[in-house]
Amino acid sequence: MLSSEETMSSVPGAFQTPRGMRALLLDDSNFDRARIRRMSDKTDLAIKLDEVESIEALDAAVARENYDLILIDYRLPVGDGMEALDHVLKNELNKDAGKIMITGDGARQTAIQAMRSGYHDFLTKEEMNAEDLRSAMINAVTLARRQQFLTRQAVQQREAIQQGLIAALQDSDVQNSVISLVRRNLNLDGFRLSEMMGRFDAAEAEKLLAVLHDEDDFIFH
Repeated sequence: MLSSEETMSSVPGAFQTPRGMRALLLDDSNFDRARIRRMSDKTDLAIKLDEVESIEALDAAVARENYDLILIDYRLPVGDGMEALDHVLKNELNKDAGKIMITGDGARQTAIQAMRSGYHDFLTKEEMNAEDLRSAMINAVTLARRQQFLTRQAVQQREAIQQGLIAALQDSDVQNSVISLVRRNLNLDGFRLSEMMGRFDAAEAEKLLAVLHDEDDFIFH
């Protein structure tokens, strides 16, 4: 994994040259794996590259190791790069890794499908060189880190709002005004707010947040 200096504590979106980036390559071709390994050695990204030949071997690798970057060949003897991506996204340890699809052709539709499905970048084997590989690796890891940061930020914001709701609805001085405000702006027939006040907790706050989120973006952004 990246060193502590290049973790998510860094400014989101800013990528510093990593020390010891861990990467996984899925490709059934010995020739192509050797070629990509040689190019990765020329990127100056200090990459430790593991190699697998099948989706089954991919599953075993992502189950035991946490990767910063995963490169997947589109054409495989069993399955394809989209199926392999699904396996990665279902793996808690590596679902947030940077992901690059590599294919033997430059079909635009394949690239579009890959990017929409969760890949961060796309490379063709015929046109790939060390410089392009380096750029794609940096881009994929940068985007992955940014997504991780935004996801964590969203969770923290939701927790802060939840705690604010709990505090407010347990405060007798603001209960009446909160009830009035919510009733004016939302349809909360399923919520008996006056009875909730004395037992309002995290679970109740989560219910209220779900309704608030669905009703015309009532929650402050």
